[in-house]
Amino acid sequence: MPDRFTESARQVSVLALQEARRLNHTAIGTEHLLLGLIGEGGAAASVLTSFGMSLPNCRAHVQKINGRGTLPVPGHLPFTPGAKRALAYAVRESLTLHHLHVDTGHLLLGVLAESDGVALDVLAASGVFPTDLRDRAFAALAGIELPPGQRQARLFLSYRRPQDLHLAGRIADRLDDIGRSVVRDVAECDVLLAVVSPDWTPTDLMRAEVERAAERAVPVIPVLVDGAELPLDQLPGPDHVTVRHETFRADVGRLADVVRYAQPGIG
Repeated sequence: MPDRFTESARQVSVLALQEARRLNHTAIGTEHLLLGLIGEGGAAASVLTSFGMSLPNCRAHVQKINGRGTLPVPGHLPFTPGAKRALAYAVRESLTLHHLHVDTGHLLLGVLAESDGVALDVLAASGVFPTDLRDRAFAALAGIELPPGQRQARLFLSYRRPQDLHLAGRIADRLDDIGRSVVRDVAECDVLLAVVSPDWTPTDLMRAEVERAAERAVPVIPVLVDGAELPLDQLPGPDHVTVRHETFRADVGRLADVVRYAQPGIG
């Protein structure tokens, strides 16, 4: 990297290379730079973690989006065209701000400026808006302390296994498509969505998941599917969302809007 880059910024590149090799990828993309920024642990990492982003979760998103190569890739790994543009944008951001060096904060701005990069897909999967992240990165570079960043709620789907597995999978896929973060562990969620089908009766596992959410003061929102009635004796009410087969995409979109943000400090 050019001499203009700080040692911390250079370390991001080293970590990005390691992340690409970890997944047997053939080139270093903006998604690997994003992982490197989190892993470096400096100013940019503080911005990213303030939105609830973590290295394990972002690694999982990258693997889900790009997959894992079957064999290690020997030799030199080049930067993708998008990653090269992100690095160039980082230099431009530094010059625009009249800074002498390119640090991790400038790299983060460069990654956010690359509209075709996979890093933006990772942000969407994490429930983070690039514009919010950019504002906070600018503030950090300017030495302005802002309140904790608001992020979208992490959602957990509780459902009967195996009866409603397909139904819950459709809901989760649709939420993922529109950039809502669905987690696999109730201990990580900000909102629990209880999927209730027309012939629903709660299983022991669902009861345990709802009880775990209640212990953490996590809101539980029943999702009533295809005319199912709200079981007030089994789940909290009266707040709920209705999803029907005929209007499935729009209904899940409305569900995503209802649970978009969690209160800071939940859980």
